[in-house]
Amino acid sequence: MYKMLKKKLRFKKKRKNFSIGIFLIIIIFTVSISFINRSVNFVDLNNTQRRSIENRDTLKISAFWASINITNYQLNNTRYLHNETITIKGNLKYNNGTGVKFTDITIFVDNALYPQFNNITDLNGDFRIEFRIPFSFDIFSVSGYKIQANVTDQSRGNVFKENFLMIFTKTTSILNASYTDIPYVTGESLELSGYLRYNNESGTGIPNAQINYNWYNSSYKWSISSFLTSTTDGSISQSIPIPDNAYSQALNLNLSYSGNFPYINSSQKLISFNVFRDIDCIWNIEQTTYEEGKSIIITGQILYNNSLKISNRTLVIRYDGTPLLNNAVTNANGVFTYTYTIPDGTGNKSIQISVVNTAGKQLISITYINITAGAAFIPSGAGGLPPFLMFSLVFFPILAGVVAVLAVFGYRYYRKQEKESHVVNIQLESKLINLKILKDSGRLEESLSYLFNAVFMDLIHARFNRTRKENETIRDFAIISVKELKLTPSAIYPFIQTVEKIIYGKPFLITEKDFYSTCELFSPIYFQLTGHNFDLNF
Repeated sequence: MYKMLKKKLRFKKKRKNFSIGIFLIIIIFTVSISFINRSVNFVDLNNTQRRSIENRDTLKISAFWASINITNYQLNNTRYLHNETITIKGNLKYNNGTGVKFTDITIFVDNALYPQFNNITDLNGDFRIEFRIPFSFDIFSVSGYKIQANVTDQSRGNVFKENFLMIFTKTTSILNASYTDIPYVTGESLELSGYLRYNNESGTGIPNAQINYNWYNSSYKWSISSFLTSTTDGSISQSIPIPDNAYSQALNLNLSYSGNFPYINSSQKLISFNVFRDIDCIWNIEQTTYEEGKSIIITGQILYNNSLKISNRTLVIRYDGTPLLNNAVTNANGVFTYTYTIPDGTGNKSIQISVVNTAGKQLISITYINITAGAAFIPSGAGGLPPFLMFSLVFFPILAGVVAVLAVFGYRYYRKQEKESHVVNIQLESKLINLKILKDSGRLEESLSYLFNAVFMDLIHARFNRTRKENETIRDFAIISVKELKLTPSAIYPFIQTVEKIIYGKPFLITEKDFYSTCELFSPIYFQLTGHNFDLNF
């Protein structure tokens, strides 16, 4: 009984284990079937998604019916001047690579259409567009300007743009300056007016820009200086000193603006004109003798170095030391003319011209005329006067004239005798030896200075007890010698003017010929003062 019960329990246990096993097998089978179905669905899903993606790509490519390419890509990131023309080359192709022919192509700048710059593709789909850089492009732009080419008529659809260019711009500058074109005196100032502008004469001014300048001539170049343009509009208003040590007749001024790299190019202005340091006057007065109350035409030509015509310069004219009411201005040939009525006063009268200048230089030339008394006035219509009155009117003036002439001759004879009684003699032997030493040693300027100061002035002192004061120039003493000391003007002035010109106007330039010709001019002065000829034995 126990054994039977034990067997039953064992049998029930085995059935239970068997049921669990079958259950497990069923679960495993079900999970496997589900996994297989999921895998199949996953594979189908991947295939579906891939086909969908391929379809989308196909739709995306089909949205562009052609592509356009800029072929001269070396223009990218380059900089050009305003209004400069650059050539943009490219091609237009279908998606299969075939060129699209006879199609309008236009330039776009920052996606904006510029229809004036266009071209038509050729048989191979190639195009070539000449693009001019607009003035509207900002030279200081950091990002630049995006240049693209595209089909003008976009009704066929979109075109794929393969690339584009980034273009930057720059500009030129123009420097202009004007001045009064006349011969200038060294040491004066050149008054400049002008402007510095972008692009051209109509461009905007470049404010607060540095302008460098320097003077130069054929033998020397002065140091560089500078000034700034106006802070508002780039205008120029500048006074530039002319070098006082410019000895050549032609002088040049170079003005330059260095620019602002890489945005603004440099510019330059060259000015050339003539300068002078002294004057020569070719007097052209018709007569040497005039009557009181008559008109005289004062005229002449102002030159420098006997060649440069001193044109458009203002002159002060003095008669007998007194400035005339109005000034004169030389014409293009350096000629001046002034009509003047001679006032009362007889004798030798000086006419002097001086060039007005801001350098403070004494540029003077003097000539002399002789003034005589006006003719006696005889009233007209005297036919009804008594014979005796008519005789008196004619005879007595003639008699008075004869008496006056006799008186003048008598007075001159008296003065001549008086002068001869005052003729002086000084020991010149040692002075002539010194003069010869200076001349033979090549110191010609010093020798002529010695002739004036040691010989002429010693004679003046011995004859008139008169010396030259410190504030009296050589030219001043020439006038004193004529007016006060009554020396002959035709002898004094040529000698004094020659000495002055050699000492101050031609340093280290005179020759022995100049030396001897100056001594010849001194000879009549020496004769008037001593009664002897001035002879050089060397």
